[in-house]
Amino acid sequence: MTDSTAQRPTLRICLLGGCLLFACAQAGVALAAEGDPLAGKRRTVTCNACHGQAAMKNVPSLGGQNPAYFVAAMVAFQDGVRPHATMRDVAKSRSLQELKNFAAWYGESPAAVAEVQEGAPPPSSAERCAACHGTDGRTSIAAEVPRIAGQKAGYLGQVLREYRTGARTHAVMQAQAADLGDDDIAALARHFAERPGLQVK
Repeated sequence: MTDSTAQRPTLRICLLGGCLLFACAQAGVALAAEGDPLAGKRRTVTCNACHGQAAMKNVPSLGGQNPAYFVAAMVAFQDGVRPHATMRDVAKSRSLQELKNFAAWYGESPAAVAEVQEGAPPPSSAERCAACHGTDGRTSIAAEVPRIAGQKAGYLGQVLREYRTGARTHAVMQAQAADLGDDDIAALARHFAERPGLQVK
């Protein structure tokens, strides 16, 4: 957005979302604490069938993801808050400790993140993402906010469309995605996918 008046509702939404996310941060850290990455790695055979494949464009990359976000997302699948039949069954088959172990394993970046290279300027709509995900998509404001830099463009685009239609629910994200057109979503997905960050693991 470029009009300052139009920016005010978005800013209020971001600030409200930021406060809610900060309030949840301690709980999120507690959820992800005490995970054993080696134990998590040993149990990733099933996960690797989808998440370990770079060619699966609509399946998220997990390497380097915030552990607290990972655990919170899996608990949401267990509870049916996030509807996805396959992930629901996978999540329900795991204990909380196992989820913490997976989170610890995936939370370790598989390789050093490269320096950001100069390229095309970010789309103007990326400003709304910075308040929670950071300007680079890697510096989340709270433990339960996902890193999005390096995430697959196909997956990012899919998620934003789901928030826009209400197929995926989250008050802040639905409000942010509500007025995004298909071109805006494609530009945002491409921009963050090109940032160094998450990797297939």
